[in-house]
Amino acid sequence: MRPDLSVEFAGLRLRTPVVLLSGCVGFGDEYTRVEGFDWNDIGAVILKGTTLKPRLGNPPHRLAETPMGLLNAIGLQNPGARAVVEEILPRLPLEATHFWANVNGSTIEEYAEVTAIFDDSPVSAMEINISCPNVKAGGVHFGTDAKMAHAVVAAARARTSKPLIVKLSPNVTRIAEIAEAVLEAGADALSAINTMPGMAVDIEARRPVL
Repeated sequence: MRPDLSVEFAGLRLRTPVVLLSGCVGFGDEYTRVEGFDWNDIGAVILKGTTLKPRLGNPPHRLAETPMGLLNAIGLQNPGARAVVEEILPRLPLEATHFWANVNGSTIEEYAEVTAIFDDSPVSAMEINISCPNVKAGGVHFGTDAKMAHAVVAAARARTSKPLIVKLSPNVTRIAEIAEAVLEAGADALSAINTMPGMAVDIEARRPVL
């Protein structure tokens, strides 16, 4: 008999407290081909970061192992929000566990539009990644400015009633201020934190590894 590991989170009932974070399993469809993988052991899967339009991402190399951890520079490679909804979500075992979108944008309007696209889909919640640069503000990351973070989440909240989890940026000195701003704007939960910055240098080539 399986023990009851279910938990309540952001108004949702999860079968277990185990959540596969964005990027860990791609968009999830890769694992539908893994024999013996039991989706019932997973409380939720957060899909790979998704933007309004398709992105090719960064050129290789994108990953580097170091003694201190794994560096990555993926560049948000994805087919675009509509392709995820129309082509990928139908291939996922939606009845077995929760699938949550990971929403990204380069403007507040893009965040709102991607949120609206996923609102009209089977995902049960959305993670708002506010670590993206704001192209209308000279590249300043949304997640490093409380007012911009508030504006992004407020725009997303206006387009959906589904739970919103805001993924905070580590590149700040007062993360509590950002957290308070996004909660005031309508976030249901916080995800702490996005990738820490780092660099590895190839001393022979005299350039960064990534």
